[in-house]
Amino acid sequence: MAIVPLKQKATVHKYVADNNDGWSTDDYAEPVEYAVRATERFEVVTDQLGEEVTSSLKLMFDKMPDVGYNDKFSFTNELGVTIERKPISIKYTRMVNGKVALTSVFL
Repeated sequence: MAIVPLKQKATVHKYVADNNDGWSTDDYAEPVEYAVRATERFEVVTDQLGEEVTSSLKLMFDKMPDVGYNDKFSFTNELGVTIERKPISIKYTRMVNGKVALTSVFL
């Protein structure tokens, strides 16, 4: 059970491999749907290169799902607006015992 209620749904297209056939296309696995807590607001976060970037969507996942920086995330809000991007930053919130309780993905 998650610390916060996870009432929304997000879809993750897991990155499989770089198809090196000269056309520079990426391969993705079948989409997987996760229960998330989505917060749409502008936030300044640090990306994986250490630069400050503005994020417009924060997705909170239960525990530690198999997600990475090359995956595509898709979220549709209550108004029908769909946001589909690769993550800017992935952060983990740990409990006192050291286990991951929440994974925050900033898009």
